[in-house]
Amino acid sequence: MKKLVTLSLIASLTLALNIKTDNSTFQREAPNQNIVLSYAPIVKKITPSVVNISTTKVVKTIIPNFLQDPFFNQFLGNIPTKRVEKALGSGVIISDDGYIVTNNHVVSDSKEIVVFTHDGKKYKAKLIGTDPKTDLAVIKIEATNLKPITFSDSSEIKVGDITLAIGNPFGLGETVTQGIISALNRNKIGINDYENFIQTDAAINPGNSGGALVDLKGRLIGINSAILSKSGGNNGIGFAIPSNMVKFVATSIITNGKVVRGYLGVEISDINKDKKALYGIDYGVLINKVMPKSSANKAGLKAGDIIVALNGKKIKDGATLRNKIAFLGAGSNLTLKVFRNGNFITLHTKLTKLQTLVSKIELLKGATFIQQADKVIIADIKPKSIAALIGLQKGDVVTALKTIKTKKWIQINSIEQINNLLKGLKHSEALIQIKRKNEIIIVQI
Repeated sequence: MKKLVTLSLIASLTLALNIKTDNSTFQREAPNQNIVLSYAPIVKKITPSVVNISTTKVVKTIIPNFLQDPFFNQFLGNIPTKRVEKALGSGVIISDDGYIVTNNHVVSDSKEIVVFTHDGKKYKAKLIGTDPKTDLAVIKIEATNLKPITFSDSSEIKVGDITLAIGNPFGLGETVTQGIISALNRNKIGINDYENFIQTDAAINPGNSGGALVDLKGRLIGINSAILSKSGGNNGIGFAIPSNMVKFVATSIITNGKVVRGYLGVEISDINKDKKALYGIDYGVLINKVMPKSSANKAGLKAGDIIVALNGKKIKDGATLRNKIAFLGAGSNLTLKVFRNGNFITLHTKLTKLQTLVSKIELLKGATFIQQADKVIIADIKPKSIAALIGLQKGDVVTALKTIKTKKWIQINSIEQINNLLKGLKHSEALIQIKRKNEIIIVQI
């Protein structure tokens, strides 16, 4: 009786769950003996467009102060302050007259760049320009009859698409690995300022940086850039910079010598659970502040507006909006769909150029500051300067200041604001708050 009750219970649960099952018949067949499925035709098409890059860098050696004492010289001799460092990477030919795109970290600060093409020829390369914010760079070799790669529209790729990664891992030479697109629009990795990575499980190892990620038509969909790994080897999580971003950056560097990004002029934040309940919408980007005389101001955007679409494409978060604005470029026309007071409205504007202001501050000698929109960044630090001694570093973002006059923290949006707050002060009369990667650090000036 107990068994019957149990069987009845299982049957009733199965009916209640309504699990979908496919019991249709199918036939197994052997592969066609006259056809061998292979990626070889694609590889043959692409490999002439991928190059190996060897770089030589002169790296400064940090010597502890006590070892610089003349007392130690009699025992150790003169300790070298510089050393030569060699590195390997990959690159992709994008024009028949010798322009090659690669990663910035492959070629930055290099004393010499040497390129080896598919046919074994060796060329000295000239650095045309770099864009550290996307980790991209363009170099050039003097050569003819090169085979440039064909670009794909990376906005059209889908998760699950098959991909091939071509590069020079561990200096072994030309290597091809295969995988799929694991994810798209990865933008919170913390590697670059502008991130919109393609994630793939195609093996990407040290030396693959700057190599090509291609589709099964042999078209470039991304430049291999980074891996997520504790050991330094491939763990099936690799990241590539999308071809549309690569195309914009490379074209801008070749044409202008630098990247000219678009600027809307807003401070933004994502829609979280609290804001969703408050505004009654679960996607888009909230406008916290509109900069005076900016494109956003001219369009009629207001604080409290939520941008939900740009040129007809849905905007999910702030990183997506920031990337789209930057890589549309200055002078591009925008159509914005905005959620305001429970209604959707449409606004139009034209992007301006993202300006970078450079300045030095008297009380922080040795530091060079740049201003990008409403962000103040330390662009350079002179060794043994006051700025270096108090612990400031290149790349630090200044977020707030507190002085004996203000007696409270003031949020920083401009270099002019820092100058005004520090005017007339002496050392030890102010605190500066900086953001370094994911850390907030407070330093006494």
